[in-house]
Amino acid sequence: MKNIKCNVRKSIAIILSGIGLLAICFFFAFCNFRQYVDVSLFNNDIVYYLIKAFMVFAFVFLGFGILVILRSVLLYRNKMIEIGDDYLLDNSSFACGGEVRYTEIKSIYIKGMFLCIKLHNEEQFLKKQNFLKQLLMRANKKMGYEYITISDNFLDTNLFEIKKLINEKITY
Repeated sequence: MKNIKCNVRKSIAIILSGIGLLAICFFFAFCNFRQYVDVSLFNNDIVYYLIKAFMVFAFVFLGFGILVILRSVLLYRNKMIEIGDDYLLDNSSFACGGEVRYTEIKSIYIKGMFLCIKLHNEEQFLKKQNFLKQLLMRANKKMGYEYITISDNFLDTNLFEIKKLINEKITY
């Protein structure tokens, strides 16, 4: 069994960047920024309130994202991905696949920044996921990826090494 750990430096850098963006969104969403910025565009009430509404949405979205990243880092930092003898356990993201048996895997390939795992029976696997994961996995599929995608954003091992480790366990 091989555990892929969290890269704490990358995670902290992303979390701090997110907190900085969160602070900017907070300023624009909840403060009267007209008094600090002298731009005639902000004098228009419609534009001003549209910007505030967008920043409230961005604040909530970024806040949720930071909480999800913190959860992953704190709960799974020593076991983001577990490559067992007969299964793969993915905890690397919010839309992670969870536990996947090697007998369910049809193929593995790298596309862009993601390790994509194609399954024999994708719809059956999708039905086992909660509603939010189903939405995220369907969005992955619509963008040309597979339902299960692994990014190395928070991992201490690159995708090529992970693919090699998984391929050693699979019999096609």
